[in-house]
Order: sequence, then C-alpha cells, then structure tokens
Amino acid sequence: MLGIALGLAVLLAGPTSASPPSVTGSLQQGARLTATAGTWSGHGTITYAYQWYRCDATGAHCSSVRGATKATYTQASSDVGHAIGLTVRATDSTGMTPAYSSLAGLVAGKTAKVTATAQPTLAGTPTVGQALTVAPGTWSGSPGTFTYAWLRCNANGRLCAAITGATAAGYTPTAGDSGHTIIATVTATAGTAKQAVLTVASPVVA
Repeated sequence: MLGIALGLAVLLAGPTSASPPSVTGSLQQGARLTATAGTWSGHGTITYAYQWYRCDATGAHCSSVRGATKATYTQASSDVGHAIGLTVRATDSTGMTPAYSSLAGLVAGKTAKVTATAQPTLAGTPTVGQALTVAPGTWSGSPGTFTYAWLRCNANGRLCAAITGATAAGYTPTAGDSGHTIIATVTATAGTAKQAVLTVASPVVA
C-alpha cells in the first residue's frame, strides 16, 4: 500500500498542461508583451508564476530578466535583436509544473520602420511528410516582401538550428524532425527597412 501511495504522489506532482503559455503584443522596444498561462488541469486552486527571459536569435543562451515576474513585460533596449522566452510555473495542492511559451521576437528597435504587431504562425499538421506553411502575421510599415528560413528546435521550442536549404514559405518535416518543434524566421522588407521575426513554434513533430 505504501508503494502505491508513493506512486500516486509522483503521478500527482503538479498540474497538467493541456495547452502551452502564449505571448501577444508588438515585438518592439517600449511595447508591452502580455502572457497567458495556457490551459491546465489540477487539484484544487492553481496559481501561476511567471519568468521572462532574454535569449539569442535561436533560443539559446537564455538569461532570466531580473524582476520580470509578472504576466506582462515591457521590452527594453537590451532586448533589441533578441528573442524573448517565458516560463510559467503552475502550482496546485500536489506540486509545481513548468511550461514554456514559444519564443517571441526578434525585438525591433524603438525607431524601426517595420515591426511585427502579431507574431507569424504556422499552418498545417506537424507530422513527418505533412507540409507546414507560414502565415506572416501582421506588421506595421506595410512590408512588400517576405523571406524565410526554417529552424529545428528542441521540444520546448528552444536551442534551434537552421535546416539546410529550407528557405521557402513552406516546409515538409522529415524523419529527422520527429520529436522536435519547428519554427521559421520571417524577414519582412519595406523599401530599405528590414525586420526578422520568429514564428510561433509548431507542436512536437510526430
């Protein structure tokens, strides 16, 4: 009986995430990003703690932003050219579970002529052999052209690496993508102004 009780305690060590946290807002210095905690199930009241991170353009080398522990975050000059990460820690009567948002960014400078006001997304089923395509999001500055570069990331949407030759608006996952998430870097051009931004990550490729 003791073994069963201990097993149940392990199984109930924190809430379960049904959908990941997300981040919305214009990706520009001085603009505010807003987090949603995602969807969770658990035992009793669930509380949420937030931590924002500053990462490089591929979601590696992330450092926690001191004091950035609320559901909103105002992008600073130090964020320009970086991606922003978010971890949500959900706690119920049985324990704590972390979950991770997709990377947001790259953050544009305060005077940038082109900025993403809503992050691009991916359409399609994240399955080997099934095509994913980029929906370019919404932008200020009326960009006229977009270019693409696809990246393979870990299951948390971090530690991304370029996929050789994947520069079209669509990408079909291969066997090497199984167990990974996929994102694309979208570069918008309006005249001489350019701005790159990451899409929201796909779910883990099956």
